[in-house]
Amino acid sequence: MDSPTREIATAIEQAQRVADMYADAEQVLLQRIAARVADGVDQADEDLHAWEAARLAELAQLRKEAERIIGRLQRAAKAAARKSVLGAWAAGMDQAVINAVLGVHDAKVRKRLEQVLRDARRLGSEKLINPGQGVDELARQTIEKIAAVELAALRAVDDIYRQVIAETAGRALTGAQTRREAAQEALARLAARGVTGIGPPDTIRRWNLESYVEMAMRTATARAAVDGHLATLRDAGIDLVIVSTTPYSCSRCDPWEGKVLSQRGGSGDREEVNLLTNEPVTVRVTATVEQARLAGLLHPGCRHSLSAYLPGVTRAAAKPATSGSYDDTQQVRRRMRQAREWERRAAAALTPEAKKKALATAREYRADARRISTSKGLPRPR
Repeated sequence: MDSPTREIATAIEQAQRVADMYADAEQVLLQRIAARVADGVDQADEDLHAWEAARLAELAQLRKEAERIIGRLQRAAKAAARKSVLGAWAAGMDQAVINAVLGVHDAKVRKRLEQVLRDARRLGSEKLINPGQGVDELARQTIEKIAAVELAALRAVDDIYRQVIAETAGRALTGAQTRREAAQEALARLAARGVTGIGPPDTIRRWNLESYVEMAMRTATARAAVDGHLATLRDAGIDLVIVSTTPYSCSRCDPWEGKVLSQRGGSGDREEVNLLTNEPVTVRVTATVEQARLAGLLHPGCRHSLSAYLPGVTRAAAKPATSGSYDDTQQVRRRMRQAREWERRAAAALTPEAKKKALATAREYRADARRISTSKGLPRPR
């Protein structure tokens, strides 16, 4: 049970693909903003107030461009999100069969268990078509979260453009900077933050565009993979599951590794039947799956999974040996976020020199992320 298991790793990869679509769109939006800000920025004979008014007059056209870009993105992203969630659920169902059977070495028990699980897998496939239930509901909620991005993103584009124009005019008026220098400084600062202000209405926290979509997609696809897995086990009559071990677990998940959880029952000692000997055996159940989730297990971005616990057969896996740590994985993620920040700066650059410098800095951060990954034996960052 070395983790992340295949379905969780695939779910995370699918989530990143959708987030990448938004990262690309964010750069295009910043390019459009920069292009309009640059119009007439070097015309010394043009009155500063006239330049400011002319740029603000183009806001309606910029908004139309942004609507087209985000509209196309939303249509593609919604389809990709639904496909990813359904695919993660199906992968989880398949992995439920594979993981459980691989842990059984007794040929007779293995054959009987495989048949029961495959029957449950087929039953689960039929349930996928029920609207408003299970994976269908999860896919619907995910699409709703992505749909909520559109208005916030359009508002953020308006805000960035207005702020750049206002700051440029204000700084250029003092004579301390040229109009281009002031515009570049404002664009660079706002591009570093990206298109921000994204988030559900019931929370205070706000994300930038890519981070919010990545969070929403990671949460949904990982949940679908785990829930598809659990659904197959439940349909096969298997209640107990065991938490996987991962080489890079965080402090919230560490206490849960190797623990036995119940899908339906409570916690404490339970009498179960040893599948190999048919003798009674005592199993310590730490908590229910829902209690573990509420305590932090399977949080957004978590790489843990749950597999069938078969009394007398299943043993907790040893923690995989690694030279890296959870902090190392977070360091890699920080480097990649910094790389994307400088790529946004490059998209908003007004001069070839500024763009070249920003791209070079982005490459340095990406190279640093790869260096840390290689030296610590971590997965190669995308």
